[in-house]
Amino acid sequence: MSRPTILAFNLSDARLAKLRFLCMKLGLLAKVVPQEDFSMPLSALAGLTERPEAPEAAEPFADEMIVFCHMTNVQLNNFLKTAKQQRIPPFPLKAILTPTNAEWTPVALCAELKEEREAILSGSQAHQLNRID
Repeated sequence: MSRPTILAFNLSDARLAKLRFLCMKLGLLAKVVPQEDFSMPLSALAGLTERPEAPEAAEPFADEMIVFCHMTNVQLNNFLKTAKQQRIPPFPLKAILTPTNAEWTPVALCAELKEEREAILSGSQAHQLNRID
């Protein structure tokens, strides 16, 4: 089994330092993904498949995003709990590497996560507006 890894996209130096410290403490690997690799499939970035020889160029994105790879539910929950205890602000876009998203690029995953977040927020707001007090 591959080492439990968190792929990190667009984190500030301060956020990355906190993530690396937390990962070191928990026995996880924090891997920074440079923008030139944003056109690679997540499976290649996570070490599951070979990296394409000449991937297409991808439009970079600026949002912070992390992807949990090769982690058990216990490891994931421990990471989230410890991050909260350490008062590390939540990462707005986060996902778990799955068979469904493994062939997506980081750009596609970011777009999907943002769309889901918007749907949740608009649903939450619609629910509040329709509420009878």
